[in-house]
Amino acid sequence: MSSQARQRPGRPRDADKDLAVLVAARRLLAEVGYQQTTVVAIARRAGVNAPAIYRRWPSREALLEEAVHGPGAHQLPEPTGDLRADLRTWVRIFLARAASPAARSGVPGLLADSQTEEARRRLLAIGAPVRQAFADMLARAVDSGPGPLADPEVLFEILSGTTTFHALVRGGDDHDGFADTLADALYVMAMHGRR
Repeated sequence: MSSQARQRPGRPRDADKDLAVLVAARRLLAEVGYQQTTVVAIARRAGVNAPAIYRRWPSREALLEEAVHGPGAHQLPEPTGDLRADLRTWVRIFLARAASPAARSGVPGLLADSQTEEARRRLLAIGAPVRQAFADMLARAVDSGPGPLADPEVLFEILSGTTTFHALVRGGDDHDGFADTLADALYVMAMHGRR
């Protein structure tokens, strides 16, 4: 039997239902916490049935990973050509996302539950477009000056890890001052590759 014969056309995914499920998951994480944000509770809040959720996501953890780490409401910025300003914008977006009630509730639980290689691959896949956009922004900065910048992967890990830790530990305290300080540090590290 050919692979085409085995593949039956299914009903296309309903983007509105996907969004309703993700919004419900984020709200429940903020309201009742990680442990109580079950697939049944999400389905009830989103107005869908649990099997519909499992047709879209392979597990509760996969759904919550997308709810917490997926695109959400924060659009990625367009590069301006001013690397220092662009880095400040990226830091502010990452801080806002990490300080959201859903992230502050979900990230510790997801870290505890996501110990498999499959979970790590899912997280990397969810973050891949953001990593690429960050690398592209740095590549455009290279075009405007002599020599390469520091490794984009390392800079992205510093940006992501530092903002997540800050938001989990401090919540919304002193985001502006911290954003400026971290952006300046990232700028110095990025430019270090040009020496």
